[in-house]
This record gives sequence, structure tokens and C-alpha cells, in this order.
Amino acid sequence: MKLTHKPLHYSLSLVLLFFAWMSVVTADEDIPIETPKQPPIAKSLWQRTTLTDDWFGTGTTMREHGIGFSGFLTQFYQGLAAGTGSHDWKYGGKADGFLRIEGAKLGLWKGFGLNAHAELNYGESPTSAGGTFLPNNLALAFPGANNTFADLSLYFTQQLGDDVTVMFGKINMVDLYDAGREFSGGRGIEQFQHVQFVAPISGITPPTILGGIVSVKTKPAKYTLMIYDPANQVRKTGFENPFDKGVTFNGSVELPSDFFSQSGKHVFSAAYSTQNGIDFADIPQLLLPEAPPPGTKGDRWLLSYAFEQSLWRDAVDPQKAWGLFGQVAVSDGNPNPVEWSVMGGIGGTSPIPGRERDKFGLGLFYVGYSSQLKDSLRLLLPARDESGLEVFYNYSVTPWLRLTADAQIIRPPRSDRDTAIMTGIRAQILF
Repeated sequence: MKLTHKPLHYSLSLVLLFFAWMSVVTADEDIPIETPKQPPIAKSLWQRTTLTDDWFGTGTTMREHGIGFSGFLTQFYQGLAAGTGSHDWKYGGKADGFLRIEGAKLGLWKGFGLNAHAELNYGESPTSAGGTFLPNNLALAFPGANNTFADLSLYFTQQLGDDVTVMFGKINMVDLYDAGREFSGGRGIEQFQHVQFVAPISGITPPTILGGIVSVKTKPAKYTLMIYDPANQVRKTGFENPFDKGVTFNGSVELPSDFFSQSGKHVFSAAYSTQNGIDFADIPQLLLPEAPPPGTKGDRWLLSYAFEQSLWRDAVDPQKAWGLFGQVAVSDGNPNPVEWSVMGGIGGTSPIPGRERDKFGLGLFYVGYSSQLKDSLRLLLPARDESGLEVFYNYSVTPWLRLTADAQIIRPPRSDRDTAIMTGIRAQILF
């Protein structure tokens, strides 16, 4: 289905309406009229940190009573500029709502918390355009693509003292990765869009899990242990058939650094899963007239190292920074379809003077698929590894309205496909 341009017209109309509204407000402010003193009025539309001005002024009171809520609406218009396949641009969107409840402020016990993330995808997704395998737009790939899909992650937390945190429930791993990253991550709606920079594919951790996590902070290291069901829990409760496919253990150690007198960190991770998968060595026999079902193979494992290193950080506001990031990973290669991968780049707060609310990023990745899988597929299709780069600039029109230009160049995993060039724009509203 080809995209109509109504969403773009709606967006332009909305922007023009904003400018018209502001011109009236500005004109009123220039006329000196003597009136009795009035209570303080709400912030100007352009000065608000969110469109609703923190839920019409009630946000602070809600948080003081232990209830915090934030909402985002992100729209995408993206398509194939060059490469094999349709060059029609696709329009789609994603709505996110985050709820955070602090038990102590609600009269419950100290340290208890509840976190929920509701997400809704709609419209079309260009995620496989050009013959690429990895999602070039992760935000529109989960919880579903090319239709309307909704999902809810819900988990509980318990703080034990100042250094130990326990989590349990249905956990969005894209959110979890973003929480631990500064120059990459962004959930596909704030910074990069390609999966390798938002939450690198591992072949052992699904986008949403059912399980538990324990984090222990020491000086200087932070230790994390995750135990979860290896099955993907997207659009499921997680309790239909828990752990019937096995169990995954994932541990990591995070160490701080201060190279160049700037903050950084290094994360060493290891994962092991009892989940079985197709034995890639049996794929060629599927071409036989009376082929038996392929065998299975277990013992999935993964080792990875990731880092972030700031190169500049604002002395007044440490949240404003830019720097380097990277990750390298290696796995068993069978049944894990990803044998090894590497990615890296630069990103963060814009270095352009006066544009400190903007963000930028440039990243490169290479994903080495299983050698056994590629060899087994040669009789069916010309398979190879997948690599590419992405560059974006996120322009803050107002604190609550952000426009992003994004471009990607990707070499598809099929050697009979041309290099794909993806371009697009993204508009985000913070409620």
C-alpha cells in the first residue's frame, strides 16, 4: 500500500497553527495594558519542557505522592533512496507511556517500586527495505510492524539499602539497554534507529523477557545477574508457558574509567542459555524429497565487551555530553545465528554553540552471521554478513518538539542485492 501524504500535511498544518498562535501571544505582550495583578500564568508554549506543561501543572504533586508518568508520540517517514526493492516511503508511528510508582510515597514499604511501559505501533514500517535482515527502524519493529500492535511490560523493583536492586516481571530489554547507555541506545525514538545502535542483536536475549535481575553496586564495580525465560515475550503476559524452552543466565561487570580526565565505563558480559535451536548443519538435507526434520542443538553462549567514553561534558549541566561508544561480541555460532559482531561510533549532545538540546550520532556496525548457517544456505541463496553505518541529527524545535534527519547505508546479507541507502525524518512530541 502506497503512503498518502496526509500525515505530512497534518504535521505542517500543526506547525503553522503554532506560529499563528505565537504571533497573537507576542502581539498581546507588546501592548502595555495596566491590569490588576494576576496569579502566575503557565509557561509559553515554546518554553514548556513538555506539551502539557507537566500534565497541566499536576506532575510535581503526582510525583510527590509517588506517581510519575511520561508520554511520547514519535512519527516516522522513511524509505529506500537507493538499492534493491520498492522505493516507496513508509509512514508509521509509535506511542509510548511510562508509569513509575514509588511505594514509600504511597504509604507502602520503603524501596518498593512498580514500572510499566505501554507501547503502541501503527502505520507501515520500512524495517526490511532493500533486502536487509536487521531492523533499520527498531522502534517500528517491536511490538509489531506494518499494522497496529500494542504491548505492555510490567515489573516490580525492590531497593535493598543503597547498593542492591532486585527486579522481577516482564521487562523491556530495549529500555534496560537504554538506561545503561549515554551515547547510543535511545529506544529508537531519541537517537539512533538501527537495532545495532539501539540494542545490539545477540541471538540470546529477546526484546522482552520474563525473569529477574539483581544489581549490586560496589566501589568501583557494579555487578548484575539476570535469569530469564529465553522465549520472546512480546505481546504475551510471559506466564503462558514460563521457562518451557529452558533458561538463560546473563551476568555483567561494569567498571568506571576517567581517561583524558573524562568519565567513561567498561562493561564485560557473559550469557549462557539451555534453549535448543535448529542445528544449522542439517539445513542442506531439507532439500531432499523426503527430508527428515532437522536436528536441534543447545548450549548457546555469548561473550561481549562494551564501552562508553565521554570526550566533552558540560561543567554546569553534566547531562550535556558527547563521546565515543562501542561493543564487540562473540557467540557459539550454532544454534546462535550471530557468530560475532562489532559496532562503534560517536554521539551525544550537539557541539554546535547554542544547540545544547540537540543530539547527533554517527555509527558503524558489522554483523558476522554463523559460518555454519551461511555454508548451509549456499544451495538456497547467496548469503553473507551484514554491515552498515547510520548518521542522524536530532533538532530540538522546542523542549517538547524534536525533528530528526536520519540516513543509513547498509550492505544486505544477500550478495545479489545492491547496497541499500535509507533516508528518513522523525518527529517526536513529549507530553
